[in-house]
Amino acid sequence: MTKIETKPTPRGVLRSRGTRFGVAAFAASAVLLAPMVGAYGASSPVLKSANVTGFPSALVNHSSLTLYVLSSEKGMKLKCTSSCLSTWPPVLVKTSVKTVALGAGVKGKIGFVTRSKSMKQVTFNSYPVYTYQGDSAKLQSNGEGITADGGTWYLVKAKASTAGATFFKSSSSSSTTTTTSTSGGGGYGY
Repeated sequence: MTKIETKPTPRGVLRSRGTRFGVAAFAASAVLLAPMVGAYGASSPVLKSANVTGFPSALVNHSSLTLYVLSSEKGMKLKCTSSCLSTWPPVLVKTSVKTVALGAGVKGKIGFVTRSKSMKQVTFNSYPVYTYQGDSAKLQSNGEGITADGGTWYLVKAKASTAGATFFKSSSSSSTTTTTSTSGGGGYGY
């Protein structure tokens, strides 16, 4: 019989690039999501309307980061998974959350789609909503018009009350095209 010997991993050392990426992605998501989860129940709105240059009354989060939807995710069909989530962080709340606070001018129907056992993603008019890693400051629109992940990413109209009117389609959209690969390691392990 062969004896298999295991050695404990020294504290602070991770064994593979995939594990390091997964841990880093989880830690980054915790930092990004903590304000969202912590803001629930607070007096300030979680989703609000703001004027983003070229996009009046755009939907933003409590930190005034612009929110986006992926055109192919209508009806809460999640297409942004795995490595997509590092570029497009989802707006998440704990599964126990039943409603989110809305600011003045937000008219759409709020819902949720499950992302993990403990977290669910906020939806707006049946579209899951995301922030964009390429927006480095408040009220930016660098993700508008990017074609990736099986659809096109658009800013959200805070006043939209139907799925068909949910996102902006502006001629001032970015001409950036991003290609993503479905192979490779990393991403979130749900």
